[in-house]
Amino acid sequence: MPCGEYFTDYEHREGLFRWRIQRVALVVGLPVPFLLPFVLGGGDINLLSRVYVFAIAVLGLNVILGYAGEIVLAQGAFMAIGAYTTSRLIAVEVAGLPLGLVPSVLIGGLMAAAVAVLFGLPSFRVKGFYIAISTLALQFISEWFFNNGNAAFIHGGSQQSLPGSIPLFGPLLVVTDDDIYFIALVGMLLFALLSLNLSRTGIGRTFRAVHENDLAAAVLGVDVFKNKLYAFAIGGFMIGVAGGLFAFNTRFISPDLFTLRLTLDHYVMLLFGGLGRVWGALLGTGIVELLRDLLRDFFSAVAPNATSLIPVVFGTIIVVVLAVEPKGVLAALGQLKEYLRKWPYAY
Repeated sequence: MPCGEYFTDYEHREGLFRWRIQRVALVVGLPVPFLLPFVLGGGDINLLSRVYVFAIAVLGLNVILGYAGEIVLAQGAFMAIGAYTTSRLIAVEVAGLPLGLVPSVLIGGLMAAAVAVLFGLPSFRVKGFYIAISTLALQFISEWFFNNGNAAFIHGGSQQSLPGSIPLFGPLLVVTDDDIYFIALVGMLLFALLSLNLSRTGIGRTFRAVHENDLAAAVLGVDVFKNKLYAFAIGGFMIGVAGGLFAFNTRFISPDLFTLRLTLDHYVMLLFGGLGRVWGALLGTGIVELLRDLLRDFFSAVAPNATSLIPVVFGTIIVVVLAVEPKGVLAALGQLKEYLRKWPYAY
């Protein structure tokens, strides 16, 4: 506890921002990302937009894996469902009015949540790597489905282009792909706030109990199966929303964008930042994406023929970091903070 601060009731003790320095940092730091588009160039803004979109998807993965402890290997499938659903619904009109981007993205998230619950049903009988195989099957099925031309009447075609300008909600406020930065930023902040509060609610604590020991949780009266499905639904919804925003960001979708590699990339982001922690998911996504972009620019400028070494260098950095601190970068920063708080004394 910082010197000179104390709590007089449980409401402040359990607050989201408990310390004065946290509230000051929030007031000072929150406007910064909203001002970056007026300072940075178009390429940097596109990179940050992708970071925000992926951060939403990694937050959804954190709910399923970090909170509830269910291994999911269908991150790409969930994002593909959200992306293709959004692409199909953007052109839909209700009572002569366009549906809009926000409703399309939310419905895409609901579709991904429904499929996530469906493929989470085997968790009633199996767990661990066995449930991972169930979700891996969804990944393979989704790649076959979205590549199948005979199913084009459902998904609209394997390769689709999205319009550059779309009404945000109904006929109101037409936005372009240049506005995706602010849309993705607001979405990331909302889902980060949702994840932070979810971890402090009863259902969040139940997720933790199931994660630590589902047998002990069941003995205490927790409906383990129902809470696992809740985790699949919440996480799948967030990942599906990220898929819809990703489709609007790229303005082009193809099954090649939602392969197993995307799932592995998001696992790297979550484990690199810190499993089970909201700030770890955000930090890991930002560092991994920025590091990959920096390595690409560096090799392109120094040795264009050596760009194939980017995955090797990138993977080596990640292995070294995780070997030094298995709990992720966020835990390492926490240790550094504690060290600086005690320095120069040894106690």
